[in-house]
Amino acid sequence: MSAVVESTSVYLQDFRSRSVDEPAWLAERREAGIQAFEALGLPHRRMEAWRNLKLGLLGQEHFAAADALGAVPMALAPTAALVPEAWRLVFVDGHLSPGHAAVDALPKGVTVRPLREALAQDAELLETHLGRHAELDAHPFAALNSAFWADGALIDVAPGTVLDAPVVLVFLSSESSAHRASYPRVLVRAGESAEFRIAQIHAGPDNLPYFVAPVTEIVAEANSSVQLHHVQEEGDSAYHLGLVHADLARDARLHLHGFNDGGKVGRTDIYVNLAGEGADARLDGLYLVGDGQYADYHTWVRHQSGHCTSQQLFKGVLSGKAESVFDGLIHVHKGAQKTDSQQQNRNLLLSPRALTHSNPRLEIYADDVKCAHGSTVGELDRDALFYLRSRGVGENDARGLLTFAFANEMLQPIGIEALRDHVGQRLAAFMPGDATVKELL
Repeated sequence: MSAVVESTSVYLQDFRSRSVDEPAWLAERREAGIQAFEALGLPHRRMEAWRNLKLGLLGQEHFAAADALGAVPMALAPTAALVPEAWRLVFVDGHLSPGHAAVDALPKGVTVRPLREALAQDAELLETHLGRHAELDAHPFAALNSAFWADGALIDVAPGTVLDAPVVLVFLSSESSAHRASYPRVLVRAGESAEFRIAQIHAGPDNLPYFVAPVTEIVAEANSSVQLHHVQEEGDSAYHLGLVHADLARDARLHLHGFNDGGKVGRTDIYVNLAGEGADARLDGLYLVGDGQYADYHTWVRHQSGHCTSQQLFKGVLSGKAESVFDGLIHVHKGAQKTDSQQQNRNLLLSPRALTHSNPRLEIYADDVKCAHGSTVGELDRDALFYLRSRGVGENDARGLLTFAFANEMLQPIGIEALRDHVGQRLAAFMPGDATVKELL
């Protein structure tokens, strides 16, 4: 069955067939989500922000929402406990897995709970913020998420609270998720002067077509600090199309680190509004794209107030017939004087068949700013390869060492040690070279 028919989409048909008892405000926001999707439809080449995306099976077949909790695949059990010292929620096929939760002994004023529970216990907070920030008018998959999310997480940290241990949200797909969709939803609120770290991890089995469309909304109040590690390690036949939206108040700080190493198609859109003076956003990421994979980061950083700063650095390593996109926009609003914003995208192609699209952009409507952007695409340095070969290093090992040297910079910003080690292992498995060389890294 085609994913979109002439009159109404099968997603709308699914939505109308739902029978749920929810607050009126939530029903209205779900309705807004499905109507936004009906207006947009699935992405196509005439939509500038989506013109390089190849939907493949996702555009040909209807992926209905998973309606039950699946079992954690044995191969992914270590992923569910990747960060041992943490408060943790685990979801499978978009539904909470209670046996994997570890949210006991939370400090006073800190809430980490499933959204389904939060609807009863934190109704006022959810009504104020859930679905109020993520933008649906240009993102059909965020619109579908707003219509269909079954569960997710609420993280609410009281003013002045500093968390030593991170909060970890793990979203897994099960063996029964074939040709099904899940829509994880996350809402994060950082109270004034609060500081904490979050890891959001997405993973699933190989050789299984499934679809994940997560949405995360972050509300950072004055002088707060949020560090989000967004890890995408879906199975090799999966589609992952998500969105992260953050609003930063005066002097608030956001550090978002992305890692993309999975999925047949993986795209994350990042919207950051620097709404209060002195707000600071740091976005960085590493994408490893193998043969037949497509990876995509789209960023929108909006300097809406003066005296704000932002930095972006995304690096990609591509092998085989891989394809990647980085599209980043810095928008400086009129009156946002004293803006300081930097944006860089660097790509390393390990194969002549690899293809990357790099499009950093500036839109500046203020006259007292300091903004810069840049992009590089290249191969391994032949002189460096010759130098290593002349000292007895084999060709593949030399290529591996130089690949690591290029990507290693992106491991340093990872603020959770267990996660940094894990990403390092994934990098070692991806790069050329034998096991002996990789053990030295």
